[in-house]
This record gives sequence, structure tokens and C-alpha cells, in this order.
Amino acid sequence: MAKFKYALDENTIVKRLKEGRGSGIGRHYKPWILVHEVPSIGKSSIRHSWTVGRDHHFLSLLEAMYFYLLEWDDDVVDMREQFPLLPREETQAIAAELGVKHPADPKTKVDVVMTTDNVITQKTQFGQVIKARSVKYEDALQKRRNAEKQMVEKIYWTRRGVEWNVVTENSIHIPKVQNVQMFHKLRSKFGLFPNVDDTILKTMEEKLIKLLPGNKKILADVTDAMDKHFNVPASTSITLLKHLIANKRLMIEMDQFFDPCKQANISLPV
Repeated sequence: MAKFKYALDENTIVKRLKEGRGSGIGRHYKPWILVHEVPSIGKSSIRHSWTVGRDHHFLSLLEAMYFYLLEWDDDVVDMREQFPLLPREETQAIAAELGVKHPADPKTKVDVVMTTDNVITQKTQFGQVIKARSVKYEDALQKRRNAEKQMVEKIYWTRRGVEWNVVTENSIHIPKVQNVQMFHKLRSKFGLFPNVDDTILKTMEEKLIKLLPGNKKILADVTDAMDKHFNVPASTSITLLKHLIANKRLMIEMDQFFDPCKQANISLPV
């Protein structure tokens, strides 16, 4: 649970419910907690999702890294962060059954609405499924109080037949996160090539898709030569390549950090 920047009381909870916090799906979902409502030490962030089409609120760097992995997963169709475990009376009852204290605001002593870091909707061959994920650092999980809250959360989801699990930094492959983050802002072509004619860009796309798969040359050498051939601003071709990768029209080994100064290891999508 996050520590809140502002004291929470019953009026705050009622207000959030009226605002529709924790309700909606897809781009219409509203997270229970927003980043400006918790103390910031540079770890909270807002990231726009190309999968869902809205801004997501993350309270830790680990949550943001996990978000990028979900963004790259074609089977993920929705992500609902800071998802409230409602009704609150249910988590209160679970805590009582376990003989542990329900999370409460340290100032007002009012029981807070517990949240799950990310609730994911994923498509399978049998239809869509919901998965709940608690995103926590390993050292935080070693603390007894956090373990108690995790157990309340797990029981809440288990009673709904929803798979619940914990994601830690050990589950995060950093090179893949860095790659997705690099390509993320290049998904849309809008504003990327203000000084290049669309017809030339289209031709360059076709050339990259034809030339690069299986090509063992240094990638930067190929893209620099293409810039000169088409007489376009420097780095146009490498930016266009990243745009094609972001849209999965060309594929790379995502578990290895993308380095244009090395041999191209690019393939066509299967």
C-alpha cells in the first residue's frame, strides 16, 4: 500500500467512489490512486499506454518497468493500475479472519481501501482472462507487515477465481525494458520526420524491410548509407527503423539491448 500525501478519511473514500475511481475498462478506467496523491521521491510517474490509450499512474519505478513489458505483450488488452479491492468490508473481514490489522491511514486511523498494483486483461485461445499482480521489491516482501497485507490481497483475488501473483525486480529483464522504452515514443510516425516527404519515407520503409532481415552488416553503416542515398537528414533511417520495430513490422531479439553499432540481427514477423 502507498503512503498518502494527504490524510485519508471517510469523506475522501466517498469522494473517490463518486468520481468513479476504480471503475471502467480500457481508456475509461480511473485508478484509485493518482501520483500526485502520494509523496514523490522521483519514483512515481505517468506513462501513456499504446495498448490501452490512456495515461497510467505508477507509484514506483518497478511498476513502470513492468508496464513496459506488458505493453510489448500482444496478448495484453487492458491494464488497470492501482485497482481498489472493493468493497472495503471484504478486506476488513479477511484481515480479521487472519488476525492481522487492516491497513489504515496513520493520521486519521481510518481503514484505507486496499489496492492491487496491476490488474491485467489477457487474451487466450479460450477467451479473455483477468490476472492480478502485486509489483513489489524483494526487500519489501521480507517485512512482516507487508507479508500480512499481501496475504489479504491474495485471499481477496483467490475468492474471485482470479490468478494472483507477485512481480519483483527478479522478474524484470532490464534490456527488454530498455528496448521497449526506447521504441515506445516512436510508435506513431506523427512529428518524427517533419522535413521528409511521405513518398520518400514510404520508399525507405520498403527498402529497410527488404534489406535488413538476415543482413549481417553493422546496422548504423546501413542506415547512414540510406540517409545519404535518399538525401534526408541524418538519423532519419535509424529513426524509421525504430518506428518499424515499435510497430512490429520488423523484429529484433528484445532480450538483448538494441545497439545500432553492432551487426544487424533483424527478422520479419512470423
